[in-house]
This record gives sequence, C-alpha cells and structure tokens, in this order.
Amino acid sequence: MKGALPLALAAVLLAAPARAWRPYAKEAPAKAAWMTVSSIKTGQEYYLEVSQDGKAVMREETPTSLITRSGEIKKMFASDFFREIENSEIINSQNVADSKMIFYRGELLKISAYISGELTRTEAPLNKFGEAFSYAFGEVKKAAASLPEEKGLRAFLRAEPVTGDALESFQAKASADEKAGVIETSELMKIKPLMAAIKEPYRLIPIADEAALKEVQSFVIDKSLYGLRTLFYVPTTRGTFKCLVLDVSGAKARVAPGRKTPEKKKPAMRWTRPS
Repeated sequence: MKGALPLALAAVLLAAPARAWRPYAKEAPAKAAWMTVSSIKTGQEYYLEVSQDGKAVMREETPTSLITRSGEIKKMFASDFFREIENSEIINSQNVADSKMIFYRGELLKISAYISGELTRTEAPLNKFGEAFSYAFGEVKKAAASLPEEKGLRAFLRAEPVTGDALESFQAKASADEKAGVIETSELMKIKPLMAAIKEPYRLIPIADEAALKEVQSFVIDKSLYGLRTLFYVPTTRGTFKCLVLDVSGAKARVAPGRKTPEKKKPAMRWTRPS
C-alpha cells in the first residue's frame, strides 16, 4: 500500500503537463498566406487568402460589383499550395529585382507568407514562380471562387507600411497639423483588429460588426490620428502604417458604354469631430 500512493501521485504529475499543453496546441493558428493578384493589362485586382487548414477568403472587385467569398476548400489544395510556397526559389531567395519582364502582360502576384517563421513579402510576375506553383495556385483560386458569398462581416481592415517619399510626405503633413506622435504597442493592443492588421501587413482583418468598426473609428479620433474614417495613418514602434477600411461587398453604379465615370473630388485629409 505504501508504494501505491507514490506511484499514483507520479502518474498524476506526469499526466498534468500533457493536459495543460493540449489546449494551446488546439489554439495555435494555422499557417496562412495572403496575396493580391493584378492584371497588368486591365489593372483589375483581386485578393486571395488561404490557410493550411483549408480556410479561404477571396475578394474580387469588378467595374460593377464587389464580392467577397469565404469558407473552406479541400485541405489537399491548401497543402499542395503551401508545399509550393515553401519550395519556391523566388520566395525563399527574395531575389526579385530582375523578375519584372518589360513585355509581360500577364498577372502580377504580391504574396505574403511565413518562411522559416519569418513573414516575407514577394512581388513578381506569376509566371516567374514556376509551373508547379502556378498549378497549385490555380487550384486554390478555382476552389475559392466557388465558395459562398460572405455576408456576415461588416468590413475588413488592412494596414500597409508607409516608406520612402510617402513617409516623408506624411510626416510633414502630420507635423504641420500637430497630429499625434508614435502610438505605443500597449495602446494598439486594446483594438484587436488594428493590432492584427499591423502585425500582418496587407492581410484583410475582419471587422465583425458595427460596434467593432466604431471602436476602431473612436480610437482614431481619440488619438488624433491623421486621416479619414476609411483611411488613416498610424505611427507605431514598428513603423508607420496606412490603414484602410474596406467594404465586404456591394454594387457599383453602372456606366453607359463610351462614357467615363465622373471624377469625384477628394476630401481634405482631416477629421471632423462629430457633434
């Protein structure tokens, strides 16, 4: 009997770490890649995001409509695509300086993906990624294009790094308007969609409902950030980001053949505090 209790206690202690570890494993986010694909010939662009577990989002804009689709594709397609991402020489080497072809009129791919734990961004003509990559990409695209239309979300939030001349221009205008300086990470963490967008630039971060959208907009006003309700700038310790609020879906006004859409004047980049 004396030996039974220590053995039972040892079994409990050995089992405890295993029970404590499992929930964390279940909550670990699936590997994901997100990309925009634009036609050099037409200028039209669509967004595609896929996770290794098969979850996918596709947002396509045409002259008359904006449609977002979401759901799950076959995991086989997702697995094949991620294998080609990891094997892609152009993504791994990041050697894209000579990848643009002068006479190329196909599609241009801008893809963000994690390679060896590091988030990379690659921009190059789609035909430069290789035949196997293009095939796997095509299968994912076809599967995502058949997903049901997304109607449950209010909007998306996307953050884009601001660099070079654009950064200098922003800093000059923000300084002249006496806008806020660097926003600390502890403040950004209070607004989950905004923090997520800054951690993973160019990714479409879902804004679930009107309340979540108002929380983002209130943060912009409270912190005196430079911009408008759907486009604002956030200076952070990670750099400065241009953040855009994007519609999930919607119809556009049709334009009669041979007639151009009238240009709209852009409003000044300043906030008007609501009364």
